[in-house]
Amino acid sequence: MLRAWSEGLTPDPDLTVSQWADRHRMLSGRASAEPGRYRTARTPYMGEIMDRLSPGDPAQRIVFMKAAQVGATEAGNNWIGFAIHQAPGPMLAVQPTVELAKRNSRQRIDPLIDESPELRRRVKPARSRDAGNTMLSKEFAGGILIMTGANSAVGLRSTPAR
Repeated sequence: MLRAWSEGLTPDPDLTVSQWADRHRMLSGRASAEPGRYRTARTPYMGEIMDRLSPGDPAQRIVFMKAAQVGATEAGNNWIGFAIHQAPGPMLAVQPTVELAKRNSRQRIDPLIDESPELRRRVKPARSRDAGNTMLSKEFAGGILIMTGANSAVGLRSTPAR
């Protein structure tokens, strides 16, 4: 009890998204060809892009023109993990279709949460009767991640999020 109390009083370190990923992100064998600790050095061109997503960065819009398979999805997942851990609030992740949102949840978001201890501690476990954690909704202290498709007007309606 005392340990939990003092952990609650200790402020989280002021990390950028890339620093958070290097410190806390674990890649799953079911979601990555290279399981283990995430290393920004493996894709150094993604470091600045991730850091621009950090709350302390003055950038208000980030435009990223890219080729396929360059690590952008993992950079986005690092931002989601960072936000759950360091800057919680409501988030909306939009894929082209609801079906792709479900696949992304199963193949990317669930392993992100399951393999990263800081996220696993914060995100409620999935329960059949608990609407807080479903395939398209992940609830955590201070926020929620809603995943939907751009083809779903219902999924985009009345969702205040960043």
